[in-house]
Amino acid sequence: MSELKELSWEIQETVEPLPFEALERRGVRRRHRRQALTGAGVVVAVTIAVLAVVLPLRNLTGTERPPAAGTAGSIPVDQAAEKLIGDKKSGAVDIAFATPTRWASVWSSPQPGYTYASAAVLFRDGVRATAPVRKNGYVPVRNGADVLALSMPTSMKGTDPAWAQSVMVRLTDQGRVEKKLQWAPPTSEFAEQDVLLGYGTLRALNPETGVLREVKIPGIDNALQPQRDSTGRWWLIGAKNSGVGNIYWTDDHGRTWGHSVISPGRGGGQLGVSPDGRTLVLIPGSKPGAPDVQVPLRLSTDRGEHWTTVAGRDAPYLSSPVAFDNGTGLALYQGKTRELLRPGAGTPLTPPTDLGGLTAVGDFVYGMQYHGNQAITTTDHGKTWKYFLPR
Repeated sequence: MSELKELSWEIQETVEPLPFEALERRGVRRRHRRQALTGAGVVVAVTIAVLAVVLPLRNLTGTERPPAAGTAGSIPVDQAAEKLIGDKKSGAVDIAFATPTRWASVWSSPQPGYTYASAAVLFRDGVRATAPVRKNGYVPVRNGADVLALSMPTSMKGTDPAWAQSVMVRLTDQGRVEKKLQWAPPTSEFAEQDVLLGYGTLRALNPETGVLREVKIPGIDNALQPQRDSTGRWWLIGAKNSGVGNIYWTDDHGRTWGHSVISPGRGGGQLGVSPDGRTLVLIPGSKPGAPDVQVPLRLSTDRGEHWTTVAGRDAPYLSSPVAFDNGTGLALYQGKTRELLRPGAGTPLTPPTDLGGLTAVGDFVYGMQYHGNQAITTTDHGKTWKYFLPR
């Protein structure tokens, strides 16, 4: 999350590296930086103190409590996953929230031969579970009011042997649910219950069955940042390999798509969508072959019908747009001066020095720590922040 800007647009037509590879490398870099700093004991003490304030995390041992009274059995502890998550060499590389008390985090550990192993923690209203260790990594995925941990194959080809190790793990009110992912042929439409994933190739995941398939959108080669608003509309950034990027949306599960040009000649981009879908915060991509000195930060409060440029900042350092239902948003600037820009809300704020990125679930905003393994959260649009260790 904190350095996704370094990898967001490095997606080619025939090479589709999944984000956990770069996230793992980022986690290792963060750990190296952290090891070079002093005051580690202070960080640990602060983390422990904050845990009781931010979220009711529980350090469960033996077997984990069932999610609800009367649920049969308990959740067995995966000792291999716990060992990886607790190893001092491991690092937290990603997190996704569905609510402030429902989240999934991904942990990665370096292995011999410049490879990595990953595991995930799932937390649901005081109950904790883990996803098993995998070599092909995990991504945390929000699914409505829940989250899941997804270890995907390295490609969407049905013959890829990585499908055998691909898995989806959920934590529901009935307990921990683990399913192997199932390949299905590409489609142009998807089901209402599907969750869209944009890693170059647009993918639709059925959280109940574990079916994962590629979704084709006419006229684009790459899809990024799919987001669903409360009306059911899916939004995303669609781009051609030539670099031109547009905002795309569908109200009928891919049967038809609308689109609008982000900015003529610009490639890619980053988009934040409010829960009601009316407020959009946009950072256009750069112009191919002619990098911008500055990139505009743009705001729409009518679902993209009209736009206002609210700020301009150095292109490589402006990222993470998020939007709120009140017609405002946030974006993180990490240049010579760090700013939490507030399109529609006035004067910028000063963000935490180690905040690496922003993602929003309603008014709850979070990001991973840049120089460590903690998550950083705010419930007042960036005015105050809290930390916790998501394991």
